[in-house]
Formats: sequence, C-alpha cells, structure tokens
Amino acid sequence: MKSSSWMSAYTDSTDHIRDELARMKLLLREAGADDGDETRAGYRDAAAELTRRIADRVAATDVPLRLPALVRWFGLDDRERDIVVLCLFAEVEKSARYLLEDLGGERGEPTVDAVLRVLAPEIAGTPALWALFSADRPLLRDRLVDLDDTGVLRLDPVVVRHLLGDDAVADHLRPFLGLADPGTALDDLVLDASLRQTLRPLAHRLTEDGRTAVLLHGPPGAGRRAVAAALCRTGGLRLLLVDVPAATGSQDWARVVAECYREAGLRRAAPCWVGVDALLDHEAADRRRVLLAAADRFPATTFLTAERAWDPDAGAFADGRFLRVELPPPDFRGRRELWRSMLPHDQPADRDRVVERLANTFRFTPGRIRDAVGAALGVARLRDPASRHLTAADLEEGCRRQCRRGLVNAHRVRARTDLTFDDLVLAEPNRRQLRELADRIALHGRIYGDLGFGRRVGLGRGVIALFVGGSGTGKTMAAGLLARAQGVDLYKVDIAAVASRWVGETEKHLDLLFTDAEQANVMLFFDEADALFARRGEVTEARDRWANVEMSFLLQRIEEFEGVVVLATNLRQNLDQALFRRLHAVVDFPSPDADDRLRIWRGLFPPGLAHPGDDVLVDLASRFALTGGDIKNVVLDAAVRALSEDPRATAVSARHLVVSVGREYQKMGKPITPAVFGTVFHEWVETALLGDTGVRPEAGTRTARGGG
Repeated sequence: MKSSSWMSAYTDSTDHIRDELARMKLLLREAGADDGDETRAGYRDAAAELTRRIADRVAATDVPLRLPALVRWFGLDDRERDIVVLCLFAEVEKSARYLLEDLGGERGEPTVDAVLRVLAPEIAGTPALWALFSADRPLLRDRLVDLDDTGVLRLDPVVVRHLLGDDAVADHLRPFLGLADPGTALDDLVLDASLRQTLRPLAHRLTEDGRTAVLLHGPPGAGRRAVAAALCRTGGLRLLLVDVPAATGSQDWARVVAECYREAGLRRAAPCWVGVDALLDHEAADRRRVLLAAADRFPATTFLTAERAWDPDAGAFADGRFLRVELPPPDFRGRRELWRSMLPHDQPADRDRVVERLANTFRFTPGRIRDAVGAALGVARLRDPASRHLTAADLEEGCRRQCRRGLVNAHRVRARTDLTFDDLVLAEPNRRQLRELADRIALHGRIYGDLGFGRRVGLGRGVIALFVGGSGTGKTMAAGLLARAQGVDLYKVDIAAVASRWVGETEKHLDLLFTDAEQANVMLFFDEADALFARRGEVTEARDRWANVEMSFLLQRIEEFEGVVVLATNLRQNLDQALFRRLHAVVDFPSPDADDRLRIWRGLFPPGLAHPGDDVLVDLASRFALTGGDIKNVVLDAAVRALSEDPRATAVSARHLVVSVGREYQKMGKPITPAVFGTVFHEWVETALLGDTGVRPEAGTRTARGGG
C-alpha cells in the first residue's frame, strides 16, 4: 500500500467522509465569520491545509472510496462535489443547523444562497449560477440533489445512505429493481462458438465504451440475463436488474428511469432493463425515448433484454452505439451440454443415454432446462420423500410440466401408457414404417447436430408424416404411441377453430398454433387434414385466390416447424401435391381383414368382462367388416346392454354383441339385412332395435351362429 510522507492512507470510505465533513465545517465557520473576525483567516487556512491532507491520503489509498467514485461516475466538477458534501453535512452533523442559520439558511437547511456564500461567492448573480443547478447537470439530472421551490437543497436519502456505507435500494424501487448475483464466467457459459467470439470483446469495453446500449434478444430462458451478468463479471461491474413491465406502472416514468440510473451509478453497476418488449408498441413510444436518452448519457454500458429484435427510434444512438446480439435457442449439442452441466454427475442411471434423449426431444432454452430439473426433483421427492435420486421418468415428467401451458385451437390427447406398437393391429410392413418413423424422430438431434446436417439444411428440419386410412383404423392411437415414444404430449388440432371465413385469419391462427407448439415442445396431430391441405385449383374468383394463398402459407409454415407433425386423412387423393414433397413418411392404415378383426375382438375385452366364446368372436370377425374403432364401440355398447339387464353381470352374450353390431350399422347408415347378418342374427337385431327393446338371451346363445 502507498503512503504519503506524513500521513497514512484511508482505511475505508467512512474514514475519508469524516475528513470531508470536517473540511466542510471549517468552510461553513469561515463563511459565517465577520469580515473583521480574526478567526476567519484561521478557518480558511485550516480548511486549505485539510484539503491538501485529504488529497494526499486519497492518493495513497488503494481501497475504494465512495465519494471520489461518485464524483468520477457522475462527472461532477469541484463545486458540484462540494455541494454534495455540504448537503451531507447538513444531514448528519448536529452543528449544521446553527451554522447554516448563521448564513441565512431557512430552518437551518442548505439553500442556494448559503451554498454560494460558502462555496462559490464569485458566481452569485452570473449565468454560471444557473448552469450549476441546470436540469442538464448531474446534480439534478441524476437525482443526486433535490432543489425545491424555496431554494432549499437536499441530498437524496439514497445518496446519503450510500456515502455512509449503506447500499440498500430505495424502498419505492424495490418491487422492480435489484442487484443480480455475480453469475457464471463468460467462458463457462454454454454458448455457440461464434456467439462467444462476438461477446468476448464487449466484456472489456463496458466502461471504455460508455453511452452504449446492448440489446440481448431471444426467447424466454435463452440466458439473456446470464450473458449480461457474465459480461459484467468480466468487465469488473455489477449488474442491476430493472423489471420493465413492473416499473412502467409508475406515473412518473422519467423519475423512475433517472433513479434507476442513479442506483446503477452509485454501485458502479451496468443497468439491465429486463423485458423492454413492454416499451415497443406505439403507446409506449415516449417512455422508450426517455429510456434511450438516459442510456445515451450513462457513462457505462446499458443492457436491454427482449424477445424480439428492434432498433432505436430515428436519431437515437445514430453513431453505431446501439448493438444487437441475438441469443438463439441452443442446438442439439448445446442442449446436451446444458443437460450434462445441470444434472448430478451420477444421476440418473444410464445418464448419457437419458441426456441424449432429453436433448433430442425437448428443444429447451437454458432457463427451461434448469426449471425442468427443478420440477423433476419435485417429482422424485413425491415419489420417494426420503430420496433425491432422479430417474429418467422423473426428468421426462419435469420436462412435460414445462410444456403444458395449453395451445390455442388444439387440445391434449391423453397418452395410453399400457400400449405399444405391437398392440396396433396393422400389417407388419406398415408397423415397420411406424418404427422407422419413431427412429427418425429419436435420432433427429444426432442427424442435424452431430452429423452436421443442420448446417446444410435450412427448411424442413422437422418431421412430417401422413397417416392414410378410414375412421377407426388406428391413426390417432399410432400418433399417440409416437408421442409417448418421444416423451412428449400429443395435441390434436381443432381444424374448425383454425379455419376462418375471414381473409388472413386462418394464417394468423396457424402461425399462433405452430409458434405455441414450438415453445411447448409438443407433437401436432391434424385429423381429417384434407380440410386444410386440400388440393389447390384454378383461380376463377377472389375466394380461390385467397384459398391458394392460405395453402401456400400453411405449406411454408409447416416446413419451418422443427417439431413433429402428423397428418391423418382417408382422402389421400384430395391433398395438395406440394404437400407430398415435404413429407418424410406416409403410412397406410387399411381396414383390418378377418384375422386382424378377430385379434381386435379378442383384445378389447377387459378382465372384468367375459365374452361369449372364441367361436362367436370368429363368426363376428368374419361376418362384419368393421374397423377397430367400430368394434370398440360395439363391445362398449354390449357391456351397457348386459349391465342394464343385470347390474351384477360379468359377461356379455352373443346376442348382446350382435344387437350392438346392428346399432353400429345404423349409425354408419349401412343396411341391416339377412344376407349380411344371417337369419338368426337378423331376427335378434330386428327384435331389439325395431320391435321389443328388451334383450332376453336364449339358452344356447353362447355358441349360436347367425346361420345363412
């Protein structure tokens, strides 16, 4: 540590403030003494000697001193510096009241006249006086000092507390302002190499390039605040966070902005205005200009965070001092590294495989990965309060909880956890296509990340599949199995709500749907997709032209989507041909043959309900060309009939099943004839559905055949 020839350095800021207050007391006594008073010269000489001694001790001091730091940061000149000390003296010294009253100060408070007599008698009545207290000078502009209508000067209480060693934020600012934690070093953040290269020079210019604004934009959780904190840590500054949406509730926005910048200056911090999207609409233009003007005066860098990029209004930061830095969502490799860094090193079991799957399935930002790990720990604690061991299932549920915020014009399809692809009644070649599709989805990250296809492929990096088949052939079930294999939720699109008769509304609905799906990491299922993806025709009227525009937009938007989309239709020929170029898989779901129908019949009866025998099921499967969905409806209807006859029933009869088949035929508009049903079966249906509604099983019907 340095030292002067006769005086040691200051040990701390309080030691220095004590000397400054003593010097001001001498100056006040000098100003209050009469011209002929012999003590006046003594006070003046003592003040001058103390001034030299303070300067020597400050020069010898290595520890931070608050008053010199405040002077440098806010650009105060010597007179302004002494005004701050005089106002501080008035706040903390008991003798200040009497000394100031001797100078004509009202109620013993410092006034402009008193300040002039003590510190600058030579500028009384000159333009320099008004310049000293101009709204453009730091004392008033930066809210260091308040000047009321009577000419009384008061040091802001926050400044008083700061100079005395207290860094508490002003009470009225606490709801939206606070210091950030030091954060992670820039080199330790998981960032793309090119982004790190862009950021590194900024960290060393935070104070050198004053009056600079840096806009960090990207999706929620992209790490905007973490990057700002890392830059400040490297540049030797603290980071002061301002919640813009909360702060805009104040009536006096200009005062709030000035006070926030004052708080930043007092702490040698860079302000970070979080959520400036709230200032981007037309109604907030005046507030936006106030903020940018303050940033343009601030001696260090100002950070702004937003979800979308924007440029300042014309005339603001016109000389290239407004910098935009995009923080995009991490790619597969970035997500994999983030998961590795946030999970315990020994959890879960098969950690590398689980991390690979999570990084591939959930296109999360760093913030959402952190939240997902926290949610997974909660899931694990509920599962076993005595254990904090994470499983793959805990992590997947934690991820899904980050995604379940609901989509506009779509609803979640609840997953069947008891089914697998083997439960699908489908020909082996078709089932093999589904497994290949599941592999494509599971390996998406490896293909576009590790293998490098992401650098070569622009659009079409998602997965789009088309399921073709009639109603009840298993298309929705297959889509649910794909979603469960991936570990995400399946959302079925409400096409009636998406499509609109008004020009441009359909495109808005679709864009919102895909944007929500991207943020929620869900799989989209368009049932009866031909209603939206219908073949474009010739333009003969304005309606045709707008329909073609809608189709073009939909094809473009579905190609931009990086998630999984499943389209289902039974009218393949009605789909626009341009769609097929964008498809990654087309899986047919044909109506089941007799053998497949028999398998469906057998698989639908739960343990609590017995069927009438395999020979009856064989007969039903060979006789009635029903889909899996139709057969499900028949079995459920038969169960209702059995329980309505006997509340303790645990089995259905052949007659129950046949009558329920008849009811299903009625729903589908199919004729119920003896040629199809056979004589006996037809009589049962005719009696139950067209005549007597009671169903009275006959002896021997357990194995009865329809005949004919």
